Amino acid sequence: AVLVFTGDALLISGCGRTDFQDGDAGLLYSSVHSKLFTLPDDTLVYPAHDYKGRTCSSIGEEKAHNPRLTHSKEEFVDIMNNLHLPYPKEIDRAVPVNLRCGADP
Repeated sequence: AVLVFTGDALLISGCGRTDFQDGDAGLLYSSVHSKLFTLPDDTLVYPAHDYKGRTCSSIGEEKAHNPRLTHSKEEFVDIMNNLHLPYPKEIDRAVPVNLRCGADP
């Protein structure tokens, strides 16, 4: 089987946040649609994590049922800009470490 590791870009029934760390909802949408959703539908999707314990999906499943990415780009950007998610607890520490490829001062 063909598989793809999607990190935080494409999650199972979701996608990564774009409201911090230089996120760009329009760019995320374009990347997912032009790079990932052009893969064969039976390609297995392994995201970086899932808060419900799921480990695998498929491109076809996400193209058909992903509640965020099945909308137009404009609708997606609006959805992402209005999630009103809480500020991540460790983000002020995590972002600088991520920008240094994991090196913690």
